[in-house]
Amino acid sequence: MKYLFKNKCLNVAFGAVLAIIAGAVQAQRWLPQQNVALIVPSTAGGSLDHVGRTIQKMWDQQKLVATSSTILNMGGAGHAIAYNFLHLRAGNPHFLSITSSTLHASHINGRYPLSYRDFTPLAVMLTEYIAIAVRTDSPLKTGKDLVEALREDPRKYSLALSSAVGGTHHISFGLPLQSGKVEMNKTRLVAFTSTGEGVTALLGGHVDVLSGGTVQIAPHVASGRMRVLAVTSAKRLPGVLASAPTWPEQGYKGVQENWRGVMGAKGISAAQIAYWDGVFGKIAASADFKELADKNQWEIAYKNSAETAKFFASEYADLKSVMDFLGLSGKPH
Repeated sequence: MKYLFKNKCLNVAFGAVLAIIAGAVQAQRWLPQQNVALIVPSTAGGSLDHVGRTIQKMWDQQKLVATSSTILNMGGAGHAIAYNFLHLRAGNPHFLSITSSTLHASHINGRYPLSYRDFTPLAVMLTEYIAIAVRTDSPLKTGKDLVEALREDPRKYSLALSSAVGGTHHISFGLPLQSGKVEMNKTRLVAFTSTGEGVTALLGGHVDVLSGGTVQIAPHVASGRMRVLAVTSAKRLPGVLASAPTWPEQGYKGVQENWRGVMGAKGISAAQIAYWDGVFGKIAASADFKELADKNQWEIAYKNSAETAKFFASEYADLKSVMDFLGLSGKPH
């Protein structure tokens, strides 16, 4: 009887250990159980939308996400509508959002109370530079022409931003104009919710100069409808925009890396983060993604979730320093 009792206890204990191990393995192998929603904090047709749809296309083509997935375009309020939506889904790994340094900028300038700390950083995928463009019938031929004209009269040309005032596109004007001694507070700024909307306004003659993502501007340069005055890269870009000078070439500050990343809701588990690390790592390493990056003049700059968390912290500090210099910071954070 004693032997049988001991044997039964051993079996129960062994079964409990197996259950724990099985549970741990299952947790490590977390997979989406329902539709995955990839939020894009801009309207359809913008540069963030293009990045979001490219990522969705990659995970579909490579069969990395077994469930269905959808793109949710939530433009407006300087990306706040999209980020508020994600913030309300804490702990849910089926909702992700494309993100950019606009999240940092909106927090630094006091427009938005949430920061990267209120979400789960998952990946940085690429860098997309910004182009400063005009219609081909514009009297402006170079970025230097723009700076000198605005130094004499800050209100001479309207400047279109592809995101909120105080965001990355504001900074793309702010750096060269500040170094060119233009009174930034007197310039005429017009904010849109995406590069797509800004392009429509520029081509329609409603604004004079546009700061927008290169992927949306390049086709209009190729068709002869736009001219690029400057790009925010440290060296000239290849392809269609190869003739566009950088800001440093023209004697001004203006190098700015406009990174694109992905974040999840706050409070998702380590196993869920590990799953998304696998998805985005495989996308970034694929030949298909490299081909699209070359086509869109993107630089692949992949960082996994741990690296992205560190990058967000350092990027936030660097951006705050720039925005303090430009007088764009709001309340201290």
